[in-house]
Amino acid sequence: MLTLGTTLANFLRAQAMAPCLVLRDLTKQVSNIVPETWDRFNFRRFWGEGIRSTDAYFVMDSYENVRLRNNFRNADPSGGPEDRGAFIGTELIRGSFCPQAAAMLTALFLRYSGKMLRIANDTEPSLKRDAILICYGTPDMNFKTFDIEAWSGSSLCQFLFTENGQRAFRLAGQLHSMESRGDAIYDKAIVLRLTNRQESNHPHVVCAGLTEWGSLAAVHYLTKNWKDLRKRFDSFGQRRDFCVLLEVQCGQFEKVRELTSVVWWDSGSAPNPALVSGHVRAHV
Repeated sequence: MLTLGTTLANFLRAQAMAPCLVLRDLTKQVSNIVPETWDRFNFRRFWGEGIRSTDAYFVMDSYENVRLRNNFRNADPSGGPEDRGAFIGTELIRGSFCPQAAAMLTALFLRYSGKMLRIANDTEPSLKRDAILICYGTPDMNFKTFDIEAWSGSSLCQFLFTENGQRAFRLAGQLHSMESRGDAIYDKAIVLRLTNRQESNHPHVVCAGLTEWGSLAAVHYLTKNWKDLRKRFDSFGQRRDFCVLLEVQCGQFEKVRELTSVVWWDSGSAPNPALVSGHVRAHV
């Protein structure tokens, strides 16, 4: 049987606990809101304030004249048949992973900017230099990748063909091409961000691999590591051009690792790129 004292104590406890529970719930909500707000702020810093008022575009190959492009790409290789067939089977049907890459980036932009990422192909005349562009694929596969590298005049990274006809990237004077180690084949890929010389708040980004596996791995790396990239390359409130070189085993795009990176410290000019890290980082 409850006494008057027990009833009074229960009443006072209930009255005192209610505000505490409300305060606890409010604190929990604020603790969730503050990091999210900070991440949105940093997302704008990484992509430029123009993201508030301008659409961002994921630009992929139009896949028109594929036969012509492939003939141009494979024309006149100097290596023997064994060189040309070294990595047969690693090049999937072109564009196989475009939907997956677009989905990753769309989810990223919806979360941190509240805006949809627009999808475009590399031959659309509406894509202007002052837009925020994310180009998927190397210059021989994506005309817009070729365009933005030409616009920027950047020498951070160069895509080329080696003497034996293999596709490769050149960073800091070193060539990086596909490798076969044991039973596995490893692709190389880059995440390249370049200042838009016409509108600095609308940067251009390239996610490209030597095969489709590398291109998808570059997009995956960007969506998972943009915060770390901002900390490394955007110190003192200045957005800098950078290129990160990645390696991924074909068929394992989520298990990508960073090999090295180069950066232009002075974003107002175009000096020789500086090698800022030569270590290996694993990203799973």
